Amino acid sequence: MYMPETAVSAPGKPAWADVSTTDAAAGTTFYSKLFGWQPEDQGPDAGGYVIFKQGGKQVAALGPVMLQLAGELANGTVLWMADERAIGDHIAPRISKAADNAGRPAPRIIAGIPVCLCANSEIDAAKERANRILGEAEVSPNYQKLLERGDARDVGDLCAAGDEEAILARFRRFADAGVTDLSVRLLPIGETRDELVASKYRTREVIAQLAALLR
Repeated sequence: MYMPETAVSAPGKPAWADVSTTDAAAGTTFYSKLFGWQPEDQGPDAGGYVIFKQGGKQVAALGPVMLQLAGELANGTVLWMADERAIGDHIAPRISKAADNAGRPAPRIIAGIPVCLCANSEIDAAKERANRILGEAEVSPNYQKLLERGDARDVGDLCAAGDEEAILARFRRFADAGVTDLSVRLLPIGETRDELVASKYRTREVIAQLAALLR
């Protein structure tokens, strides 16, 4: 993520450019030559990724390093494609340690998940729909790395689907992993538009009720 230095943040002006690569070594060489950046290897704890500097200032970072920067400089992180194990074993410990070392408050960890209220017999259909309409994100190398750190193999596995008890249980597992907030993507199911709309509203109403139990 390239973070240009600006004196004034103008509305509508890009604040950064984002790039993903499946070959970190080649990317390091390419951007070092292209922009004249100085790469600094962060060692095995950072997964072999680097921080780039220019003029003594940090201008870019890749992979796990961003969790360190988020903990040191931001109020938290917003996630997608991260399941309970990826968050509990990888994300929460690193960002929380970075915040603590920087003397900052505990960071917010916001997990994005699809949610579908349905009968237990419809859970497979809900997961299939999640994979069909949301699966394009899985091609991102960054999301693939998150999936590799967890038990989920696709966005369908991340879906909180089933009856009220099943959804609440999934919400609580995310909370136990260190999640402070959930960003919900409503995932309606049905054969017709009316069925999809009804499913959407039922799911939204149940989420509102369950949220009160998690506060």
